[in-house]
Parts: sequence; structure tokens; C-alpha cells
Amino acid sequence: MCPPLEKVKAKGRPSLKINLSTKRAPSLFEIVESAHDSTSPATACSVKVPKEKKLKYIKCFPHQIRKHIVNIVDVKADGHCGYRSIAGLLGMGEDGWGTVRQDLVHELHTFHEEYVQLYGSIDRVAEFVYSLSCFESFAPYDRWMTLPDMGHLIASRYNIVLVHLSIRQCLTYLPLRSVSPAPLHHKLIALGFVEDCHFVQVFLDSTSPIPPIACNWRNYRYQCARGWEIPYVPRIEAFRSSLGTNSNVATQETIDLDEI
Repeated sequence: MCPPLEKVKAKGRPSLKINLSTKRAPSLFEIVESAHDSTSPATACSVKVPKEKKLKYIKCFPHQIRKHIVNIVDVKADGHCGYRSIAGLLGMGEDGWGTVRQDLVHELHTFHEEYVQLYGSIDRVAEFVYSLSCFESFAPYDRWMTLPDMGHLIASRYNIVLVHLSIRQCLTYLPLRSVSPAPLHHKLIALGFVEDCHFVQVFLDSTSPIPPIACNWRNYRYQCARGWEIPYVPRIEAFRSSLGTNSNVATQETIDLDEI
């Protein structure tokens, strides 16, 4: 939340249809012919192709990425949906949203000076601490998750690759301070922002293109973290190529909504 198979019908053996509209009983020849026609190659080889699986919210993402979306999992819309989605994607179950909030507050406190530099001011960091510090059953608007703001926090706290997808903005976040493990051990999760007010869990196939990396990662990452980017360069280039030059999807952290 930001402020932010049609099944092929199974058929049994073809039915034996005989025209009984006339008073004369059908001859044996006609019966044989009818049975032959009903199992003709044209009928026996006619196969319906299943329609593409329909996913709720699929149209809330750029059409170039939709074929790579394997599943979309919704969560409760109570103002905590962003944190619920992250908790679910991390294997906590969506009810672990409170733990995610606590973890991100801890991240801000532990690396306070570094986030002051990244976000530009002490006041900005204080705003994030306030927004995160909500553990009531319903979160008001000013306590909702915002992206790209929380992207760096989530990637760094959980040492994961976070892909943010929406119809307006798509970005990838990498950990700021850790040494990259072997690519086989990377954990990549995708968070979807839909209908301008709700977050969902998105599951991508392993070959999916992914959005460019948020610029502030390069500006503020530790030198030891530079290896996180390397395995994703081809997938990022594929994403850029698929969007083309006339896309309205922003791939940077700051966007002008009047230009979208």
C-alpha cells in the first residue's frame, strides 16, 4: 500500500447419434456409417487449448512482465498489507507483519547515520520510524508501507533481493552492506503494488526479467556489496528491452506523476 486453467471439458467415448426424424427405421449400413462418422479423424483430433490462467490483479502490472508471473497471493487489506506481503514472502506467514515492522525499526536504529545520509535528513528517518511503529489491528494512512522508501531497508535487513512491481514504477533493491553469497543462494522475492492502494505477493518464474536496481544502492552500498548486482545484469537488460523507449513505467526512485 503506497502514500506507499478454462479446463478442457473431459469427454467420454463419442456418442452414437442416428437421425430418427423419419418414420423409416435406419438400415444396418446407416448405423455403421453413423458410428464411423462420429469417430472420424477430424473429430478425434479436435483438441481444445486451455485458456491462459487468470490471476487477480494481473492487469496491475506492465504487460511485458505478466507472462512471467506464476502466481499472485492477496493479503488482508488492513493498512498492514505491505508488511503482511513481506512476511508471507519471507515464510513467516502474513500474520508476521508485526515482526517485519519491528525488524525494520531496528534496522533504522542500528544504521541510523547511514540512513540519514541515504534519505537526506534526520527528520526523514524519524518519519519512517514513526510510520513503522504501528502495531494496532488497523493502520491509518500515514502508517502504510511506502515504496521506494522501504525497499532498501527490507533488502538490507533480510539480506534478500526485493523486486517491486507496479503499473507505474518497477525497481529492484539489493542489500547495502553484505557480501553477496553464491547466486544459487540468493533469495529473490517480488512485491506488487496494485490499484494505487494495496500490496500483494507476486511470484515470478526463474527466467523473468527484473527491473533496474534503485540508484541509491550504488550511491550508498558498501564496497563489499557490489557483487550482488552481477547475476542480475542480463535479466535487468531484458527488462529494459521489453519495456522499450516509450514506456510509461518508471524505473527510477523519484518520479513525476504529472509525466505518467
